[in-house]
Amino acid sequence: MEERKFLIVGSNVRNVAESARKAGFQVYCLTEHADADLYLYAEEVFRIKNKSPESVKRTAVQIAETIDAEIIWHSGYEDLADRKIERITNKRWFYRELERIGMDFPEILSNGERGILKPEKGGGGENIRFSDKREKGFILQRYISGIPCSVSVLSSGKKAVSIATNLMLVGMKEFGADGFRYCGNITPFSSQSEREMRSIAEELAVYFELRGNVGVDFILSDKPYVLEINPRFQGSLDSVEWAYGRNLFRAHLDAMKGKFESWKAKRFAGRAILFAKRDTAVISSPTGNSFFADVPCRGKTYRKHDPLVSILASGNDRNDVLKKLLERKTVYEVIACR
Repeated sequence: MEERKFLIVGSNVRNVAESARKAGFQVYCLTEHADADLYLYAEEVFRIKNKSPESVKRTAVQIAETIDAEIIWHSGYEDLADRKIERITNKRWFYRELERIGMDFPEILSNGERGILKPEKGGGGENIRFSDKREKGFILQRYISGIPCSVSVLSSGKKAVSIATNLMLVGMKEFGADGFRYCGNITPFSSQSEREMRSIAEELAVYFELRGNVGVDFILSDKPYVLEINPRFQGSLDSVEWAYGRNLFRAHLDAMKGKFESWKAKRFAGRAILFAKRDTAVISSPTGNSFFADVPCRGKTYRKHDPLVSILASGNDRNDVLKKLLERKTVYEVIACR
């Protein structure tokens, strides 16, 4: 194991912690959700008790200084990295920039026009609904029917290389999701617009001078429309690593130094997030089972609609992966839920 230490800060950090540990680094975590399998990868897990940005940043800096670790800002707290990231994660500011540079995105609507009402900040498809009324802290945006997908990019800030295109699973009732709620990925995803989406994602990573692993979300309709940019590791991390047989955390560090290698998919792979379909008691924690991740602790109770566990699978094509994800979901519900 290398001497270099990392403190990963986020709402849920298991995927980054696992990748960093498998890359050979010492891993510490500051998180809201300390799942059972997180302890397989972390030297120590600290809990976020006060979610205010000031408190989280102060706590993270104190821990990092004590253990001499570098901070990786992850989901839910990536905007604490610096002022630039804070602006980018605000969708209203981000869309203004897209308009300025001529990128296609679902346009912002006026009050009285019916479309999608989404929070200015946040992700995962949370708190999104149809509406014709603007609200403070939300964006009213044209609804475009299409295929949700994303591109994963590695960037030095001056050069960017797209490494994977991912199908996004959204609102699938089979996994307890509904509406626009994000519930996983299948990698790779091919389409006639793949080259164009990769080019756009690379251009945006360089335009915003982002470094490391970056994700750009699209809705693919008559053409690709940019939805948002994630200046952090994405929820597709597991499916990308499984599909390509590569370590994304190591590649993230290499990219920041301007070092890039070619990525070629070896298989299809997917991650699905299972949401509790009812109030659920966890009776078993199958940690160490490669089919399950973000494994909840035995004895914990989840409310209906809470994210419960991640299901992982690989296969020969997209349908094969989806079939296995659904089969393993049923197995988990039988062995671990009551």
